[in-house]
Amino acid sequence: MVKESQNIEKQLMELASRRLELKKMRMTNLLKIALPDEALYREIMLSLGYKNNKVQFLELAMITPYSEIRKLKDKILIELALLHRAGFIDANGKLENFDFSLKMDKNVWNLRGVRPANQPQNRIKQISHLLSETVVKDGIFNFFKSRIEKNYFDGWGNDFKLNQKIANKIVKKIMSFSGIGEQRKADMFFNIILPFFLVIYENEQNEKLKEFLENLYEYHKPLSPNSVIKSMMRRFKIKNISSVREYMGLIQLYHEIMGKVNHEEI
Repeated sequence: MVKESQNIEKQLMELASRRLELKKMRMTNLLKIALPDEALYREIMLSLGYKNNKVQFLELAMITPYSEIRKLKDKILIELALLHRAGFIDANGKLENFDFSLKMDKNVWNLRGVRPANQPQNRIKQISHLLSETVVKDGIFNFFKSRIEKNYFDGWGNDFKLNQKIANKIVKKIMSFSGIGEQRKADMFFNIILPFFLVIYENEQNEKLKEFLENLYEYHKPLSPNSVIKSMMRRFKIKNISSVREYMGLIQLYHEIMGKVNHEEI
């Protein structure tokens, strides 16, 4: 466990690496049971649920697979299909060649205490923008893969602030699509897209693109601080963090501390 007064910065770097490896392991296992399009789609859908509706969004992704989303193409039709399958509307007669019998019970969704912007109906409407863009770009896997490769950069120097500006700009370009806010898109990139494609490029033995993604993890500015980050910074008297890597280190530190506490309570 991390010692609270010694080498906190070094230990955060190690914890960040551990967190990334755990995410990569998850992606590796998912790719064993699903094609790349479906695997990436499921992870993105799962992330929309936050802590209250993760299982529900995963179920929605399973009963409305990406292969079916691709046949719909249009953003409005995708939105109708997902809202129907989620149990929020009745889209009978509004979609062609669609199985209307597959439908979740609206009551399975946890709506109490969820901010309006985070309500599942709104998340479905927001993600429909991205899904409609990907279906005309040869699928969601190729949508992100082509953007990563198009924005490849290998001119990193010794100036951290300059490297950070470059990394911030690159991630914005990769994640330039409508419907979802900038902060949420950055979360999606570092929690899903980056570890997913690190696994892909490792499997392809593509060291160049693997190192490119690792540098984005190293240099990009921290994600927006949440309650976990704030509490960890207070506890360890950290005034500021400078990168996504340090941010992820603090998240992993929290989970390891809480894991130890829970274990000791058993």
